[in-house]
Amino acid sequence: MKSLQSLVAITAAVFFSTSAIAEDAKPAEWLFVHTAQTAEMTSDTTLVMPVTRDIFAFTDRPNRMHAYMNAHEFVTLWDEGKGDTFKADPPNAVLTWVDGDEMKEVELLIISAETVSNGRGISYEVKLEAGDSPEGNIGFASFFVDAVPGRGCDLRGWFFAGWRAAVCR
Repeated sequence: MKSLQSLVAITAAVFFSTSAIAEDAKPAEWLFVHTAQTAEMTSDTTLVMPVTRDIFAFTDRPNRMHAYMNAHEFVTLWDEGKGDTFKADPPNAVLTWVDGDEMKEVELLIISAETVSNGRGISYEVKLEAGDSPEGNIGFASFFVDAVPGRGCDLRGWFFAGWRAAVCR
């Protein structure tokens, strides 16, 4: 009888502790990395980066998920829509690049993004926040983009369900 009571107590403790953990878990916030061998600042507010590989998306703990997006899928985050979007709340980003023997960086706000060259590149409208101002052609560019605001979805689902459904607007 004592072992049955202990089993019931342990089962109840596990059930309630996992329920509390599930309720406390915050939704996944997706971060993005766009890398390219070269990029170009075509004006003070326009950065054009080729897309030779997909954009890498990932979450941090406790979710630990990752996915890949093509240029067309990535720029839809700036589309109009219900709820929080990058259009309504532009993301912060850090652009790093190599200039001679130096690694440079700049903090930017990404106002908008659109595909160029039939989806083989992305043109970002940016606003300089802090750091070195990139000019002209830059090499070995990495663009680290802040989280999708207010999204609690599993982006891995877009492979099967279509990107729009996975964004969970």
